[in-house]
Amino acid sequence: MTFKTLYDSPLVATLLPCVVALATAVLAASRKGFVRVYGLVFALTTAADAFLNGGWTPVKEGTALQTAVGVTFVIVGDFRYFVVLEEASAHAFKLVRAVVLAFVVPVSMQVIRATMPRIAGDLSLTFLVYEIFFFAFALGILLFHVERTKDSRLARRATQFELVQYGAWIAADVGLLTLKSDVFWALREVANLLYYVACVPLMMGVLARRVSS
Repeated sequence: MTFKTLYDSPLVATLLPCVVALATAVLAASRKGFVRVYGLVFALTTAADAFLNGGWTPVKEGTALQTAVGVTFVIVGDFRYFVVLEEASAHAFKLVRAVVLAFVVPVSMQVIRATMPRIAGDLSLTFLVYEIFFFAFALGILLFHVERTKDSRLARRATQFELVQYGAWIAADVGLLTLKSDVFWALREVANLLYYVACVPLMMGVLARRVSS
């Protein structure tokens, strides 16, 4: 079995995230306050993402609906981070600010796709450019914003997780586009597991430690 075969398997890409999401939702239900709401909401959206964008999806490939579903869950997936980042701040309208931040990279990406047909016509290249753009955005947040937040420890840990996740995606996709070695599918699977399996439980953990401290 190749790493590509494992990467494409619905057991790994869909079933595993859904099982972990269910366990995360059960755990979240036992918590209180913001941690509970965060865990329940994003466990469910992560499971929906894994199902609707996975091998068992009822959404037909190549349709406008598939594109809409894909774009929507990319934004929601990044929104999970920005909600935690804004929770670390002392600003008003935290949720509104998190929504705005979640659209920065997707909107910028649409501008890039509209002006650079080569990127727009290559899905792999589109993913890579998005990943690089988000990594740079998160790095900028780490360097210039995190220390200004009310809870810099929470903001730093959440941002560092995003950098590791997106860094793994970038390394994997650069390897796949240049060296085309199967081993880079393993690295891409690591990034996917961070995104679909580890993200919500980890964010709940750092939020819970903040609440209890």
